[in-house]
Amino acid sequence: MSGPPTAPQTAPPDSPAPPASGARDLPHALSPTGTGWFALLMLLTLALGASQWRSTAGFEPIDCWVAQTAREMYEGGDWRSYVIPTFSSETRMQKSPGPYWVVCLTAWLRGGVLDETTVRIPNTFWTMLLVGSVFWLARHVGGLRAAVFSGFVAATCGAVLYWSGRGASDLGVTALMTLSLSAFWIGAERATGARQGRLWLLAWFAAGLAMLYKMPMPLVCVALPAAAYVVLLRRWRLVLSRWHLLGLLLFLLPWLPWAIATVQIEPTALHKWRVEYWDRATGDLPNVDDQRRWYWHFFYFGVALAFCAPYFVSLPGAIVRALRPRGDFAPRSAAFLLIWAGVLFAFFTAAAGKETRYFLPALPPLLVLLGVELAAYFDPRRKPAPQRDRAVLGAVSVLAPLVAAAGAVGLWVVRSRGLDDGVGELRSILLGYGLAAALFCAGAIGCAWLHARRREHLAFGLLTLGTASAWVAAAALLLPLINSQAPFRDFAGQLATRLDADQQSALRQVAQQDSRVIWYSNVRYPRVIDQLDLLEMQGGTRSREREIELIGAAMIERLESEPLALFVATPIDYLLFFTRAPLELARRGREMPPTHVWIVSRAGRWDHRYIVFGNRPPPWPAPAPAFPEKFANKLDEVRASARDLLTTATREPESDTPAAAGPPATAGAE
Repeated sequence: MSGPPTAPQTAPPDSPAPPASGARDLPHALSPTGTGWFALLMLLTLALGASQWRSTAGFEPIDCWVAQTAREMYEGGDWRSYVIPTFSSETRMQKSPGPYWVVCLTAWLRGGVLDETTVRIPNTFWTMLLVGSVFWLARHVGGLRAAVFSGFVAATCGAVLYWSGRGASDLGVTALMTLSLSAFWIGAERATGARQGRLWLLAWFAAGLAMLYKMPMPLVCVALPAAAYVVLLRRWRLVLSRWHLLGLLLFLLPWLPWAIATVQIEPTALHKWRVEYWDRATGDLPNVDDQRRWYWHFFYFGVALAFCAPYFVSLPGAIVRALRPRGDFAPRSAAFLLIWAGVLFAFFTAAAGKETRYFLPALPPLLVLLGVELAAYFDPRRKPAPQRDRAVLGAVSVLAPLVAAAGAVGLWVVRSRGLDDGVGELRSILLGYGLAAALFCAGAIGCAWLHARRREHLAFGLLTLGTASAWVAAAALLLPLINSQAPFRDFAGQLATRLDADQQSALRQVAQQDSRVIWYSNVRYPRVIDQLDLLEMQGGTRSREREIELIGAAMIERLESEPLALFVATPIDYLLFFTRAPLELARRGREMPPTHVWIVSRAGRWDHRYIVFGNRPPPWPAPAPAFPEKFANKLDEVRASARDLLTTATREPESDTPAAAGPPATAGAE
């Protein structure tokens, strides 16, 4: 295995001939050389993922949604807790239960331990499936050489390195959908007879597992590219096979029984699914109102580049090569990859709800295209171009250090201005970043130097090694400092240690819980109004303003009652409540009930410092929330205006909705 193979493989005589696609057939089994490269690729992917299992970097909200829901499912122990997921003891209907089941299985295999390592482990194996599927598809698209390059690009690209150490469900569903579309196309273009049928059954079943993991993504991310391929290339024969009837059953088998049981047990499930899926895509969900603006249509251009880093500089050449395929890269192969990436890019751009992770299902075809392009670029048989090679070496030698320096300046600005929640001294952050940047720059510059000297395979190997080692260094030394989740861990620790059981039971969340607080404290408290009850009160349609009114009225009622009432709020929600509620009550001739601050986060940015306040004084000195001066002044103005209204205004009839709380969706929503 001195380097990726340079000679094309030839099919054995008994290999089935594919439909006329303009591409030669490939043997079913890997050659010893191919097996060796695949094994090396899987070992690298496993090592990169396992290196993050015990990371002390904090979980993001989307990781904690999976982690805490799985914890409550595992601790519940009965069949209902496995069928109807709960988060903070509330029914959680947003997602299908596949990710939680996998984490629970991992916990069981680890002897009942459900910690951050347990939550991270599944994504390592989903990463291996994703990288293996990219290798498999690229081999049938352009041969073993393209597969080797595509596989190593996939294993060391920015998106896969980042998500492989997380707990979110997106990497798992992407791996399953990649397997599904790969099996569909290989069955359609590289197989006949029973083998074609088996591949199509695999495609259907993998799509069904993806539905169980995160529905309804496969209905878009598998069905749209497959349907577009059939229609645009007029491959109508593909849909006439009787294998698809059995395949449809295999598709329904993993998830439909769960969906039917859920609807029977939880009647509001259909309402919730419509809001979560349809309204998110159309923009009717209050969470995504701001994403209707014109500039959001360019959002995924930047995401695509970031996800393909550091190989994104080859994306234009990869797309041009796909538009003018030649040699082993046949037109129908190129068309499938372009359709897959293009259709999903268009859909995600058109959908109102946008997140960087949503783009993951569109990444695999780009990785294959990059593999084909880089296999040609790092080909020892290429025509010599010494001037171009020297120019590339000079550009890389200058730009790589400049970009690294710009990153260091960015870290310094963010930290010095208090724009992050990082822990540790700035010097420690810059040292960790410096080591990671040095490793990457060494790999990039060494790659350009070796490429100029026609050591092509060694050049590409050094680039992937530099990228992988830079990520390992950053994950170990940098991420725990800049992604500490310090304010949420501090607040969670106070909830768990300072409040007794009765006080914890009095807690209610204004708007939506931050999953990090629940995960790190394991203190489970509901919202002021349960999300499903709130949905039912609005007739199945969400309205931000109506939710503000309903939640605000419920908060005032609890604050005016005799039993202890404690509310958990983000600083933004706290400000919104106390700038609207006093005035609304004053207009009705009512005073704001007394409130007392109990707990405030002691670390991080001011807008991340969660607050607990209630209708009784705390049994310790009350802390003071820290707000920027303009917000503190606004609170004083509102209190003064409320006093003036009570003194001079005519008392108005009381309303059933006297005050407003914070917005119905806050940071941390999944």
